Amino acid sequence: MADESLSTAGSNSQEEGKMGALTDFLGAGEVATALGGVVTALLDKLEHAVGWCANHDTPSRTAVDTYIAEIQNSDKDPLVKAALISNSKKIIKEYCNQENIVSIAIQSVKSDAKPENIDDDWLAQFMDKARLVSAEEFQLIWGKILANECNHPGCVPRALLEILPRMDRSDAEAFTALKSVSVELGDAIAPVVVYNKLSYYEQWNITFDSIMNLQALGLVAANLGDFFEGYVVSSTMSTTANYYGKKIDLSPPNELPVGCAVYTKTGDALAKAIDATPIAGFMEEMCIPFWKKCNKMKPIFKSFEIKE
Repeated sequence: MADESLSTAGSNSQEEGKMGALTDFLGAGEVATALGGVVTALLDKLEHAVGWCANHDTPSRTAVDTYIAEIQNSDKDPLVKAALISNSKKIIKEYCNQENIVSIAIQSVKSDAKPENIDDDWLAQFMDKARLVSAEEFQLIWGKILANECNHPGCVPRALLEILPRMDRSDAEAFTALKSVSVELGDAIAPVVVYNKLSYYEQWNITFDSIMNLQALGLVAANLGDFFEGYVVSSTMSTTANYYGKKIDLSPPNELPVGCAVYTKTGDALAKAIDATPIAGFMEEMCIPFWKKCNKMKPIFKSFEIKE
C-alpha cells in the first residue's frame, strides 16, 4: 500500500507540474483551450521519448542557488563540491535552453498538430542538440523547427539537426535573406536568384560568397556558371507562383524558372520553418523581367498580371 501511495503521489505531482507548465506556456482563453490537447501531447511525447519533463514551479536562478546551497552545506570533499556545483550550473542551463525552445515551438503549433507521431529517435537527437543552444536568435530557429515537425511529422530531415549547430549568425542571416527572395509554388519553395543580376542582390545581403557558404553547409545547391540555364521547380498542387501574397498564374506543366540556386531537402525544411520579410518591389523589379525573358523561349505564364 505504501509503494502504491508513493507511486500515486508521484504521478499526481507530475500531472500537476505538467498542467502548471501548460498554463505557463499558453496562458488562459480560447487559444489555450484549442491548443491544450496538442501541447499536452507534445509534453507527453517529450517525457516518454526522451525523459524530459516541463517545469513551472522553480525559476532557473532559484533552482541553481538552492542546489548550490545544498552542496555547500554538505560534508563532501571540497573538490567534489566544486565539481558538483560546476556540473549543476551546466545541467540547469541546458535544461533552460531546452525549455525556451519548447516554449517557442508551442507558440507556433497548429490545433491539428500531431506531436505524438514524431519519431522518438528524431526527438532525442533534437533535444540533445537543443540543450546547447543559448543564443535567442537560434533558439527561435530551433523552436520553429520543432513546431514544424509537430505540425507535419517527418517533414524535417535529421540531417538538418546536424547542420544547424554548424551555422553561425552570418549563416543564419544569409539564409534568412535568401528566404526573403523566395517564391512558393504549391508545396515547393525556391529563391529567385538571377545570376547576371547578382551584384544587385548585394543590397539584400545576398552575395556570391554567402550562397557558396550555404551550399557548403548543404542548405542550397547553386550553379553560378555563365552558361547555366537555371533551375526550374514544379508542382502538381498549384498553378500559381506566390511571393508573399503576390501571385501570378502559370501555364501547364506548372514549371517555374528560379535562377541559379535552389534549396536542398534540408534547406527546404529550414525555409518552410522560419520567417522572413518580403522585399518591396522584388516581384515587379526582379522576378517578372526574369520570367518574361524565360517566357520568350518557352511559354510559362498565362499572363504577368499580379494578383493580391
